[in-house]
Amino acid sequence: QRLKEVRNTGLTFAPEAGTQRMRDVINKNLTEDDIYPAVREAFEGGSNGVKLYYMMGLPGETIEDVLGIADMAAKMREIYYTVPKEKRRGGFALTVSVSCFVPKPHTPFQWAAQDSIAAFEDKQRKLREALRSVKGVKYNWHDARLSMLEAVFSRGDRRLADVLVRADEAGC
Repeated sequence: QRLKEVRNTGLTFAPEAGTQRMRDVINKNLTEDDIYPAVREAFEGGSNGVKLYYMMGLPGETIEDVLGIADMAAKMREIYYTVPKEKRRGGFALTVSVSCFVPKPHTPFQWAAQDSIAAFEDKQRKLREALRSVKGVKYNWHDARLSMLEAVFSRGDRRLADVLVRADEAGC
């Protein structure tokens, strides 16, 4: 009901990982038992849009964890179509956005290895293929090369200053 009172832009969740196992690894205190009832309530209230934010390449991640993202998307579509038609508005619209894990200083994973660009691209391809079977899903992903650069600069020190200056001079 409160969603109806404000601008109806949909519902956004950041599960961060496609499986509960990985959410437990990263201490994300959000379960599917939290997410699915809230999504159902939003759909019953007339919302048709949901946005989900994830990371891939987390330490200890398997391809099953990545494909868990597609499983969650399929479950949300299933929930949408169990809501009576008169309560639904428009068609099912789910946006799945996935960023690449970048180890950052002063975090529990600061010393964790980052996936290679090839590994990220392989996971992105497999997830894109899995999401094709879930109609109504828009899939966004971060460029793995840019995520690699982000890791370099976030973990680097003052010695990277010259690199930044040269990149700027070269038009970057």
